[in-house]
Amino acid sequence: MTFKSIDKSRRFLQVSRQLRKAIFDGTYQLGHRLPNERELAETFGTSRIIVREAIWDLKKSGLVEVKRGAHGGAFVQEMRHDAVTSVMRDVASLGKVRPAHIIEVRLLIEPAVAALAAERATREDLQKMKQYLEVIPKTQTDEYVHWQIGFHRLVAQASHNPLFAMQINIFLDFSEDMVLNLRKKDRLYHDTTTHPEILKKIAERDVDGARSLFYNHLLEIKPAFDDWEEKFGNNGLMDSEPNRKEHRS
Repeated sequence: MTFKSIDKSRRFLQVSRQLRKAIFDGTYQLGHRLPNERELAETFGTSRIIVREAIWDLKKSGLVEVKRGAHGGAFVQEMRHDAVTSVMRDVASLGKVRPAHIIEVRLLIEPAVAALAAERATREDLQKMKQYLEVIPKTQTDEYVHWQIGFHRLVAQASHNPLFAMQINIFLDFSEDMVLNLRKKDRLYHDTTTHPEILKKIAERDVDGARSLFYNHLLEIKPAFDDWEEKFGNNGLMDSEPNRKEHRS
């Protein structure tokens, strides 16, 4: 790919756009390191400061990972939902996203994604979900919340639709933030039986059964969202953010 020299108007964005295009068209593939700052500055006819800002822009978008040290640099990485969630959190804070909004979206999307999982889940997907459900946290701690929501992430992954999976993971991030912030420590919001039943429907390729069971499962936890909605006041959902563990599902 041949890069173009750039003008002086918002120069880092012009560098960023051309590097994005090079990533998207396969010039730089997953795991590849971009040229260093000096090389890119010479290529684009600009300063290393502008190049550094462009790399930071790519990093914010989740397209590259910046590593330090002698063997460091900007490396192309697989696009994860985390970067989109970060942007959505800002939007959510400005738009005052509420618990009712979150459960409303999940009721519409997740049952349909569970139905897709029943159609498309591979043997590896089913084994991964089975093994995941075999290790149940023993107490109702934050780890239990992570574990419960993690199964929903695996179902989304088993749909083999990356756009649905990304959407689901974003709203699960929101839900996890909310649960960890607002839950009562002595209240059980998820049982340990419904997820295995959902997995059984998926394994049996029961599309309608998986959709219906997942919808009813979300209805069972909806009262907790309704309780939080009443207590919510005028605060935005992401005004306070708990110490969350990072997920790669």
